[in-house]
Amino acid sequence: MPLEDYEATPGVVVGLCPHCRGLFLDRDEIRKLVGRGSLADATEIVPLMLGEEVMMRCPTCVDPAMQPLSLKAPETGELWQCRDCAGLWLPEGAFFALANALTKLRSAAEELAATCVSETVHSERTRRLAHSRSRFDVGLENLIGVPLVLLLSYLFSATLLGRMLASLVGMPFHELGHAAASWLSSRIAIPLPFFTVWYDDQSILMGLVVASALTWLGYHAHQERNRFGLATAVLLLTIQAVFTLALPARLTLMWQILSGALGELLFGAFLLVAFHFPLPDRLRWDFWRWVAIIPGALCFTHAMRLWRTVVSDVSQMPWGSAIGSDSDGDMNRLVQQFGWGANELAEFYLRTGYLCMAAIAAAYAYAIWRHYEKRTVPFSKGLRRGEVQPAPGEKGTVP
Repeated sequence: MPLEDYEATPGVVVGLCPHCRGLFLDRDEIRKLVGRGSLADATEIVPLMLGEEVMMRCPTCVDPAMQPLSLKAPETGELWQCRDCAGLWLPEGAFFALANALTKLRSAAEELAATCVSETVHSERTRRLAHSRSRFDVGLENLIGVPLVLLLSYLFSATLLGRMLASLVGMPFHELGHAAASWLSSRIAIPLPFFTVWYDDQSILMGLVVASALTWLGYHAHQERNRFGLATAVLLLTIQAVFTLALPARLTLMWQILSGALGELLFGAFLLVAFHFPLPDRLRWDFWRWVAIIPGALCFTHAMRLWRTVVSDVSQMPWGSAIGSDSDGDMNRLVQQFGWGANELAEFYLRTGYLCMAAIAAAYAYAIWRHYEKRTVPFSKGLRRGEVQPAPGEKGTVP
């Protein structure tokens, strides 16, 4: 029976059987409706048994038997394609099943293409970032950075201008020391330019906030396999547990006062130690560490000079306070309220400074060992030959 014309889509007329409502598409109509190559992606050939007779005949060629096709999952349906003219026969309902299969196929292809583009952009961005990152374990600059800055800071802090600048730089370290001790003892504290406001009563909420922040830091450091960050988080969590749960309130108050001058030593030393270790990449510590060691070294060397002087001459003790009466000064309160002697305080801070120097030296020794352990171009040879090490993530060969 002859087929009738049926407009499957505007501008595309296919053959329609008036009895079974099947559709027949020739090569050109398949290309317009389905798209070149898409039919093969959406269908698969149904294998025939040897000697099996196919009764379906091509409506236009008549004689050749048609090859059965089936739609790939999740759509189901049976189609027939002529081996001679490549025309496609779609039983009733198969056209919509094929359309759905093609829609899902194209959506998956577009999603895959978008993913590939995103991954390509990410890979390109990562490659560019790799070129902009500096290594912590390779390069002469990593071995001379801390000693050189410490030496220059020590010489500069011997001048009047250096002492004045070091005092200004050390003020944030001083107030942050007070605040950090308050936070680790689960007290609310607000560090300001020349003084720190803190509450005498412990706060459960503040303790939970600090513990949560340190736990978050430790978790992400563990995920990134950042041992330095993980060790720092564990150490601070341990100090918080001791300060909050084990020590009496009066003793933690004493440590809050002591921690002002301790902050100048500890935070300065921490920046010098952390110079040799990666921190989370979002901080861009590979760059900012070069900025941070300058105030860290200046503050640390000035504090060491001060306490060495005070040990020799206790009259140089920094009594009084920047704001308020002299009795509000940290050293005054420690002597009057907690029974410290001036010489004891000076010895305590100086011994702490020596411990910090030992930590800085240990970190520097580890950096030297790590540098040579990598078995890259020795820095003296690299300096002589002018060779450049590959950036992180890049492959390179070492002569």
